[in-house]
Amino acid sequence: MADHEQEMEKIERRLNSLETRLAMLESEMVNGENKDNGRPEVQVTLTETHSLSDTLSEDDTGLETLIGRFGLAWLGNIVLLFGIIFLTQYLMNTGNLFLSILVGYISAASIFFLAGHLKKLNEHLSFIFKINAQIILFYVTLRLHFFSASQALSNKSISVIILLLLVALQVYIAIRDKSQAFATLSLIFALTTAVVSDTTFVMLPLVVATAYGSIYYYYRFNWNSLLVLVIILTYSSLLLWLLGNPVMGHPSQLIADNHSGVIFLFGIGAGFSFTLLLRKEDGSSDDFLIGMTFVNGILFTLLLVFIVLGFFSKNYVTLFSIITVCCLSWSIVLHLRSGWNFASAFYALYGFMAMSIALYGLFGMPQVYLLLSVQSLVVVSMALWFRNRLIVVMNSLLFLAILLVYILSSKYITGVSFSFALVPLISARIINWKRSRLQIKTDLIRNLYMAEGFFMVLFALVLAVPKHFITLSWAIAALVYFIISLILKNIKYRYMALGTLICAAFYLFIFGLARIELIYRVLALLFLAVISIGISMYYTSRIKKSDN
Repeated sequence: MADHEQEMEKIERRLNSLETRLAMLESEMVNGENKDNGRPEVQVTLTETHSLSDTLSEDDTGLETLIGRFGLAWLGNIVLLFGIIFLTQYLMNTGNLFLSILVGYISAASIFFLAGHLKKLNEHLSFIFKINAQIILFYVTLRLHFFSASQALSNKSISVIILLLLVALQVYIAIRDKSQAFATLSLIFALTTAVVSDTTFVMLPLVVATAYGSIYYYYRFNWNSLLVLVIILTYSSLLLWLLGNPVMGHPSQLIADNHSGVIFLFGIGAGFSFTLLLRKEDGSSDDFLIGMTFVNGILFTLLLVFIVLGFFSKNYVTLFSIITVCCLSWSIVLHLRSGWNFASAFYALYGFMAMSIALYGLFGMPQVYLLLSVQSLVVVSMALWFRNRLIVVMNSLLFLAILLVYILSSKYITGVSFSFALVPLISARIINWKRSRLQIKTDLIRNLYMAEGFFMVLFALVLAVPKHFITLSWAIAALVYFIISLILKNIKYRYMALGTLICAAFYLFIFGLARIELIYRVLALLFLAVISIGISMYYTSRIKKSDN
């Protein structure tokens, strides 16, 4: 009754509005000279009518209508789907195997027919019926051999082939209708077929084919969400394979034999990496591709860790060398083809991380630190070539992490210590020299490198020279800094010279005077005094010149 009264009130309001509008139009026709005075009232009436129309439109598209039209359609089809599944299961449990299959196929055909009949009357409901029918058809076909106590089709290979034909049908419908929903079904059905095949050389190629199928859909129709979904599902399928495919009743444990699975992992990772070449020139797809690249990189790395720990724990150098070559080559291709800084930087950094692991496998600790420090210069050189400051920023943080690990370790090599001292100073000089190529507007990164070099010079000299020459060596280092500042006309090297002199003085008076012999104390004091006074005279003369 309440709904009836509301409808009557709406009708009454609309009739009153129409009567008012007619009255105003009649008045305007009779009194032509008052036409101008009546126009605002007509506008008010029209506005009122428009507002009423909007109200009715909002009622038609409100939450109640959305739930009633779309929500209940989906709910009804889900209930229908489970009803048919349970019916076929009941018939199968009671021993009516072929009747169960017949009922399933008849149900799918009937829903297909109903969907075609409703296409013009209710397109949305017809679409849902089509999806429902496809799922039922695949489910009934799957039960011909798999997950059934009594098998209607005993040959697993034939059953897999039939399932693949259904996948091909889904692909055809998805491309013909340009339907992302049917494309999603085709890829999910393909992965399901791969898992139930329970054979490595059927499962893994199907997983790879599914990955490349999603890439094709992205290339053809730009279906972003489908690509991300398939990235997650393909790597999840590989994880299932690594764990022995527990879905098919096997114990959940790492498989005993690799069966060249790492090749398929590389194939999937490479395939999803190729999508970066599909970037739109206007940059509208950048956010999606960044997210996709991180998802692909993280999942690839997790699966790679599983495989390395399980099968390549003692001979991983070749594996990471291949990754290094592939990633660095791909970063160069991306730089030349797209010029997108993020893409080239991501793969370059990933390649250098793989290189670090390979170098560790070849040389071990602490010899690898020497190569890692030199590698930092290679990274900076590539950043200059790419004009990519992101690589420089990430490399500076990685270099700092490696440096801290080296300092905290108990094994030191003099050559390594000096390499860690020289590399950041050279890197800082290169960055300052080519800062325009990197578009670096602040000195933060360069200052970080110079600070690392400053402390590592002190550290390396402590390790390299006898204790009674430490103060002397630091004073000489301060002199070298000061000479470099004069040559390059760079104030930061003068700061480093002053800092080194202060450190030398502190070390001499706190540690040196009590531990070294008298003759070495005299040499250290005199040399430190000469250098300090000499630099002081330089500053004094400089101030006088500026005053004059």
